[in-house]
Amino acid sequence: MSESPTSNRPWWSQPPLWVGAVPLLIFLLVSAVDLALAKQFTEEGKAVVSNALGGVWQWMVVLIFLVAIALAISPVGRVRLGGVDAKPSLKFFDWCAVLICTLLAGGGVFWSAAEPLFHYLTPSPLFQAAGVEGKTAAAVDPALAVSFLHWGFLAWALVATTTTITFSILERRGEPLRPRTLLVTVLPRGWVDGPIGDLADGLSVVAAIAGTVGPLGFLSLQLSDAAGQLPWLTNSAGLQSLVVVLLTAVFATSTVSGIQKGIKWLSELNVWLTIALAAGLLLLGPGLWLIQHFFSGLLSNLVHLPQMALLPRNATTGEWLNWWTIFFWGWFLGYAPLMGLFTAGVSRGRSIRELVLAVAILCPLVTNLWFTLVGGTGMYLDLNGADITSALKSDGMNAAASTLLTILNQLPLSGLLIPIGLLLVVLFMCTSADSMSYAAAMVVSSRNEPPAPLRLFWALMIGSLTLVLLRVGTSLSDPTSINALQAFIVIAAVPVTPLVLLTLWSAPRLAWKEFRREGIG
Repeated sequence: MSESPTSNRPWWSQPPLWVGAVPLLIFLLVSAVDLALAKQFTEEGKAVVSNALGGVWQWMVVLIFLVAIALAISPVGRVRLGGVDAKPSLKFFDWCAVLICTLLAGGGVFWSAAEPLFHYLTPSPLFQAAGVEGKTAAAVDPALAVSFLHWGFLAWALVATTTTITFSILERRGEPLRPRTLLVTVLPRGWVDGPIGDLADGLSVVAAIAGTVGPLGFLSLQLSDAAGQLPWLTNSAGLQSLVVVLLTAVFATSTVSGIQKGIKWLSELNVWLTIALAAGLLLLGPGLWLIQHFFSGLLSNLVHLPQMALLPRNATTGEWLNWWTIFFWGWFLGYAPLMGLFTAGVSRGRSIRELVLAVAILCPLVTNLWFTLVGGTGMYLDLNGADITSALKSDGMNAAASTLLTILNQLPLSGLLIPIGLLLVVLFMCTSADSMSYAAAMVVSSRNEPPAPLRLFWALMIGSLTLVLLRVGTSLSDPTSINALQAFIVIAAVPVTPLVLLTLWSAPRLAWKEFRREGIG
């Protein structure tokens, strides 16, 4: 694999490292000096970006999915990533486990209880216009359908289909696995290897790290609050810091040990824990009701998918779109370059058809089933008199993480299910963080297996940023800093947008050339 001119420098002097680190450090400094100013900047910036680019993102996500499916079902789908002779380094189950646990599932586990219940309480404008009322049985399938939109086929395709295909084919031609490689097909080599390429790499790291630190910090607050309920512990700044340090130790160890060891092992453990908790929800909860609504919710999603994905912006839908669909598309768009190159690294030897089947079909279906089991159980319990949604109505996002515990607490054997649920959320966040650390190290070093110190640097950077963000809040339970960073996620996605847009043209073009060159037909 060829390396860029900067790849011979020590990793700590690489321009993309500083392009990526400096904006985050400046944001933290401003937050520490004047949190209100940082919040105002991010909230207003998010509103401007959402209004200006929201429609572009909506169409882009739909087109990426359609292009990926077209490539998979065409003869081009037989093209093998890494070349005709490339062999997969992971078994199919292990490969799917790594994809599920390191792409969107970390956020999906966090949102699986809360988002369906939010849409169940207040249906989206599309379903409100159709007469669906909140907190009724008629709101269950629409709530699942909207959740499936944000965490289903389109979201997964955005993260790792056309970007992965472009990275994989260009890597085989000698290009490094770095976000700048997505520019090779449209810009002169001197530009790609120069400051423009450094900006592409660094800003891609900014977007991905920002998207990882926010949920990790918010999860730390919730875990500290939960642990503080124990008689021998008190929720305090020290306990919050200890939670972050322990989480950082787990994912730092995982990312240093590499894909074949730590990341793979944590991913497999996550899958088995997910299966165990899913079985518990099916057997101890309303199993048949959940299965029925998984299929009816999925049918509703497929029937209304074009309307939901391309919901027009107006006075009624604008605020809802910015808070939900546009926010998620910006979040996942920020992940796309690093997730795409990470997926390219673990998918050598797989065909384009296998990639699209796993990433855009199987992974979304598993995620949708998980949302049904967790969020669906919450809606069933609420419909039957349990107090599941009052905290969401009063506290909003502050109650998002604890909603899973509220649901599990209503089921038999809750003493067993709650620890499994907590461990699952923690480990999924750790696998998301370790994959981001690994991918960021790949970007800076331009190596498929980046140096262990560089992987450790990014893992510690994520943990340190989380610690600082938690400390700039005005009180122990104040999530202002995390909300400000979540708004920053949308802003950070702006410079990444052209990189991902280019893959709509480069992925099918490169795949077709590879198909012709290999003579597969």
